[in-house]
Amino acid sequence: MRRSALILVIALISPSAIASDKDTTESGSNAALSAQGKKIFVSRCAQCHDDDARKKLPDGTTLLQRLAKTKELEARLHTRLKNAEESHAVAIYIQELLSQPPGAGQRVLKKDSH
Repeated sequence: MRRSALILVIALISPSAIASDKDTTESGSNAALSAQGKKIFVSRCAQCHDDDARKKLPDGTTLLQRLAKTKELEARLHTRLKNAEESHAVAIYIQELLSQPPGAGQRVLKKDSH
């Protein structure tokens, strides 16, 4: 009886432990993809859109606002970034930016008190 109870407990715990490991792996993978996406975005897009895609464009919107309305983010990015892997990495980075509240990560400029 004890042995079957032990086997049952192990069987019930194992799937959650595996799922937890999978979540940790995916989280680390997304972090690496986001970092790669940021690097690509900064090198190819930031000149016009800033590092966080929040630079105001002539019509008063930002790239981030425009992309937030897009249903197919990767497809939209793929119009500029022809490499699918790069588009995917930048999409992960943009999704991370979209999940942040406005102003998050922006530097605050202090006025000179002289």
